[in-house]
Amino acid sequence: MRFIFALLLFVPCNLLLALPALDQVNEINQSVGGRIIFAGNSPAQSFTANAAGLLSQVDVMIQRDAGDIGDLSLEIWPMIAGAPAGSTPLLSVPIDPNTVPIGFYDYVPVDISTGMIGVNYGDQYAIALNGSAGLSDPNAAWNRGNFNYTGGDYFERSGAWALLGTNFDYGFRTYVDSEMIPTGLVVVPEGDYNGDAYVNSADYTIWRDSLGQSGNALPADGDRDGQVDLDDYNVWTSAYGLMPDSEVANGTFASGDLSDWDVIVGPNTSVSFGFPRVETFDVDGDGTSNDAMRLRLGRLNTDLFGGSVTIQQKLLLEEGDYEFSANIASQSLESFGNSGPGNYLLKLDGEIIDQLVLNGTSIGAGEVIRDSLLASIDNVTAGYHTLSLTIEKGATNSREIYQFIDDIQLNRTGAASQAVPEPSSLILICSATIGLFSLKRFV
Repeated sequence: MRFIFALLLFVPCNLLLALPALDQVNEINQSVGGRIIFAGNSPAQSFTANAAGLLSQVDVMIQRDAGDIGDLSLEIWPMIAGAPAGSTPLLSVPIDPNTVPIGFYDYVPVDISTGMIGVNYGDQYAIALNGSAGLSDPNAAWNRGNFNYTGGDYFERSGAWALLGTNFDYGFRTYVDSEMIPTGLVVVPEGDYNGDAYVNSADYTIWRDSLGQSGNALPADGDRDGQVDLDDYNVWTSAYGLMPDSEVANGTFASGDLSDWDVIVGPNTSVSFGFPRVETFDVDGDGTSNDAMRLRLGRLNTDLFGGSVTIQQKLLLEEGDYEFSANIASQSLESFGNSGPGNYLLKLDGEIIDQLVLNGTSIGAGEVIRDSLLASIDNVTAGYHTLSLTIEKGATNSREIYQFIDDIQLNRTGAASQAVPEPSSLILICSATIGLFSLKRFV
């Protein structure tokens, strides 16, 4: 189980923040001076993703002058034909000027996970910084150095984007959360060279037939170094036998804990100490108590957005039609009624596929409200997808109102799955490969 917290201030101190993986980075080894960020002129740096998942955080190496520097924001732009494209960014996130160091450069982290920007291997985007300060006023500056980053270029916007003749790359870091697959992003497993969510002899055939090729986005380039070689064969053998998931791991919480699930506590969220956790409860109302996830939450400030806890896991699915379901329950241990049983959202790749909006519904003293979530999704693309369940509660966490989730399932409703070669097939393939490489040595 991995815990992710949008703001550590809002969660129990014994739980740790799990950061997404560092993807691209450009350290400034020899500065040539920072680029001033002022109204009407924005610097940008393009970068190439080397991971697949949610683009969740960008760190920019900036500093500021003392005084009022006005507004400052970070933007993410699409890249077309080697340059930032369009008139509006994909995402614009404000940067708190108080987080920018005065008089010296340092990385300032910016959370961009709310943009739900999915990146895949080789995708290119641009980071831009925008400010409202005048050129002669106190302002911020983005540190730049001798060009040593090969995955992108330095741009400047003054009305339109332009690539400068001398490319002094900016200092930045990008982070990708591979456990979160945003809507519309399909990620195939390593070694799955035909993209069917199986790693078997069919993928070997693609590798064999493209051995020695070089270029971009080659299907059998498993290590993504621009060429198909023995290293890509090793990627395939390491993943050989991988098959799509036939069930949600620990969907019944029979392990007695939240293993196989990532737990995401949203901003402005108060979670009672020790929750979420697994306890026995009759969620479906059949008279038998089973292990289920139990939670008690609310908002810290009811005037602000927040008050949510999400559990999620990554699933490998083959192409086809699927049905996703879960049982839910809200329980009141109060001696009087309440109007905040909680909302329940079932999501696939960040998109709501079913929900129960119970907040505003009355739950009586000692009452249990039981229901279920169910969604049928057709034409699911083969690859990794993220299944998540979110519980929301707009009221404060001052009443004993509990939420439960149990029996999370997936069912494939389309054609039967394909077969995977027997182990003997792999032995034959390995023998053939040894012969193939021996032959190439003497050609």
